[in-house]
Amino acid sequence: PHRSLKLLDEGQNYHPAVDGQLGSIIRLYRDWALSGDDTLVAELWPKACLAMDYALDQWDTNGDSVLDGSQYVTYDIEFHGENSLTASLLLAALKAMTAMAVLVGDEGKKAKYAALFAASSGKTALLWNGEYYEQNISDVNAFKYQYGTGCLSDQLFGQFLAHVCNLSYILPQEKVRKAMLSVYHYNFLHSFSEHANMQRTYALNDEQGVVLCTWPKGNKPRFPFVYATEVWTGIEYQVAAHLIYEGDVAEGLAIVEAVQNRYDGHKRNPWNEVECGNHYVRSMASWSLIPAL
Repeated sequence: PHRSLKLLDEGQNYHPAVDGQLGSIIRLYRDWALSGDDTLVAELWPKACLAMDYALDQWDTNGDSVLDGSQYVTYDIEFHGENSLTASLLLAALKAMTAMAVLVGDEGKKAKYAALFAASSGKTALLWNGEYYEQNISDVNAFKYQYGTGCLSDQLFGQFLAHVCNLSYILPQEKVRKAMLSVYHYNFLHSFSEHANMQRTYALNDEQGVVLCTWPKGNKPRFPFVYATEVWTGIEYQVAAHLIYEGDVAEGLAIVEAVQNRYDGHKRNPWNEVECGNHYVRSMASWSLIPAL
């Protein structure tokens, strides 16, 4: 389940989250890469295989190695159809699984996950629109809370995690860099004085920040995912670090400066970068700036 249960939650059905499920697989590889503890992977390898196979069985409904089912994600909604957020997470998880299969000597799983990675990478390429990766859904208004042709700040989250784990590129380098520069160009607002946000306000007036999604090519859904117009420091740090990984250091640091100017100790508490709640954990993505730099 994607929530930590308490006694009073007994009986609640908190279904799995795609980013949580695949992110846990990538995290296992990361913890091994940081610690060098081979026994960690050996002990958890059977469970990692169960988690990987569950993700493929549950969310890849047509068996083409790209997730397309009802995919619960961190925006507290389900994405439907193919999208590069979950597609990139799948690619990073498959690459991590292939590397761990080598470590434990599982030749069968190594071949399986390597083949799935190759197929998934080729199919994910179809989500490229020339500037960035988008969601492939025939009718963006068939389901509430989708993003369609929008430029999603999280669109290559899996690639970011792959960089952090030293797993190299899971998609073509030139397209990855162009996509992240598109996020910077379209989603980094230099003023919020004319910005309409019907949700929670984490940036306002003449402040700067990165919103979660914009629609530079039009076709904004009638009911886009509910946080699209918000600013989350955790995603800002992720985008900033990813830009730095791609060599665009000035753009990445410009985003960091925007966050620091909002939480400058005068307007807001620098020790509490609020996002949904106080001391929200996603802001710890700021630590990724250190290995990126």
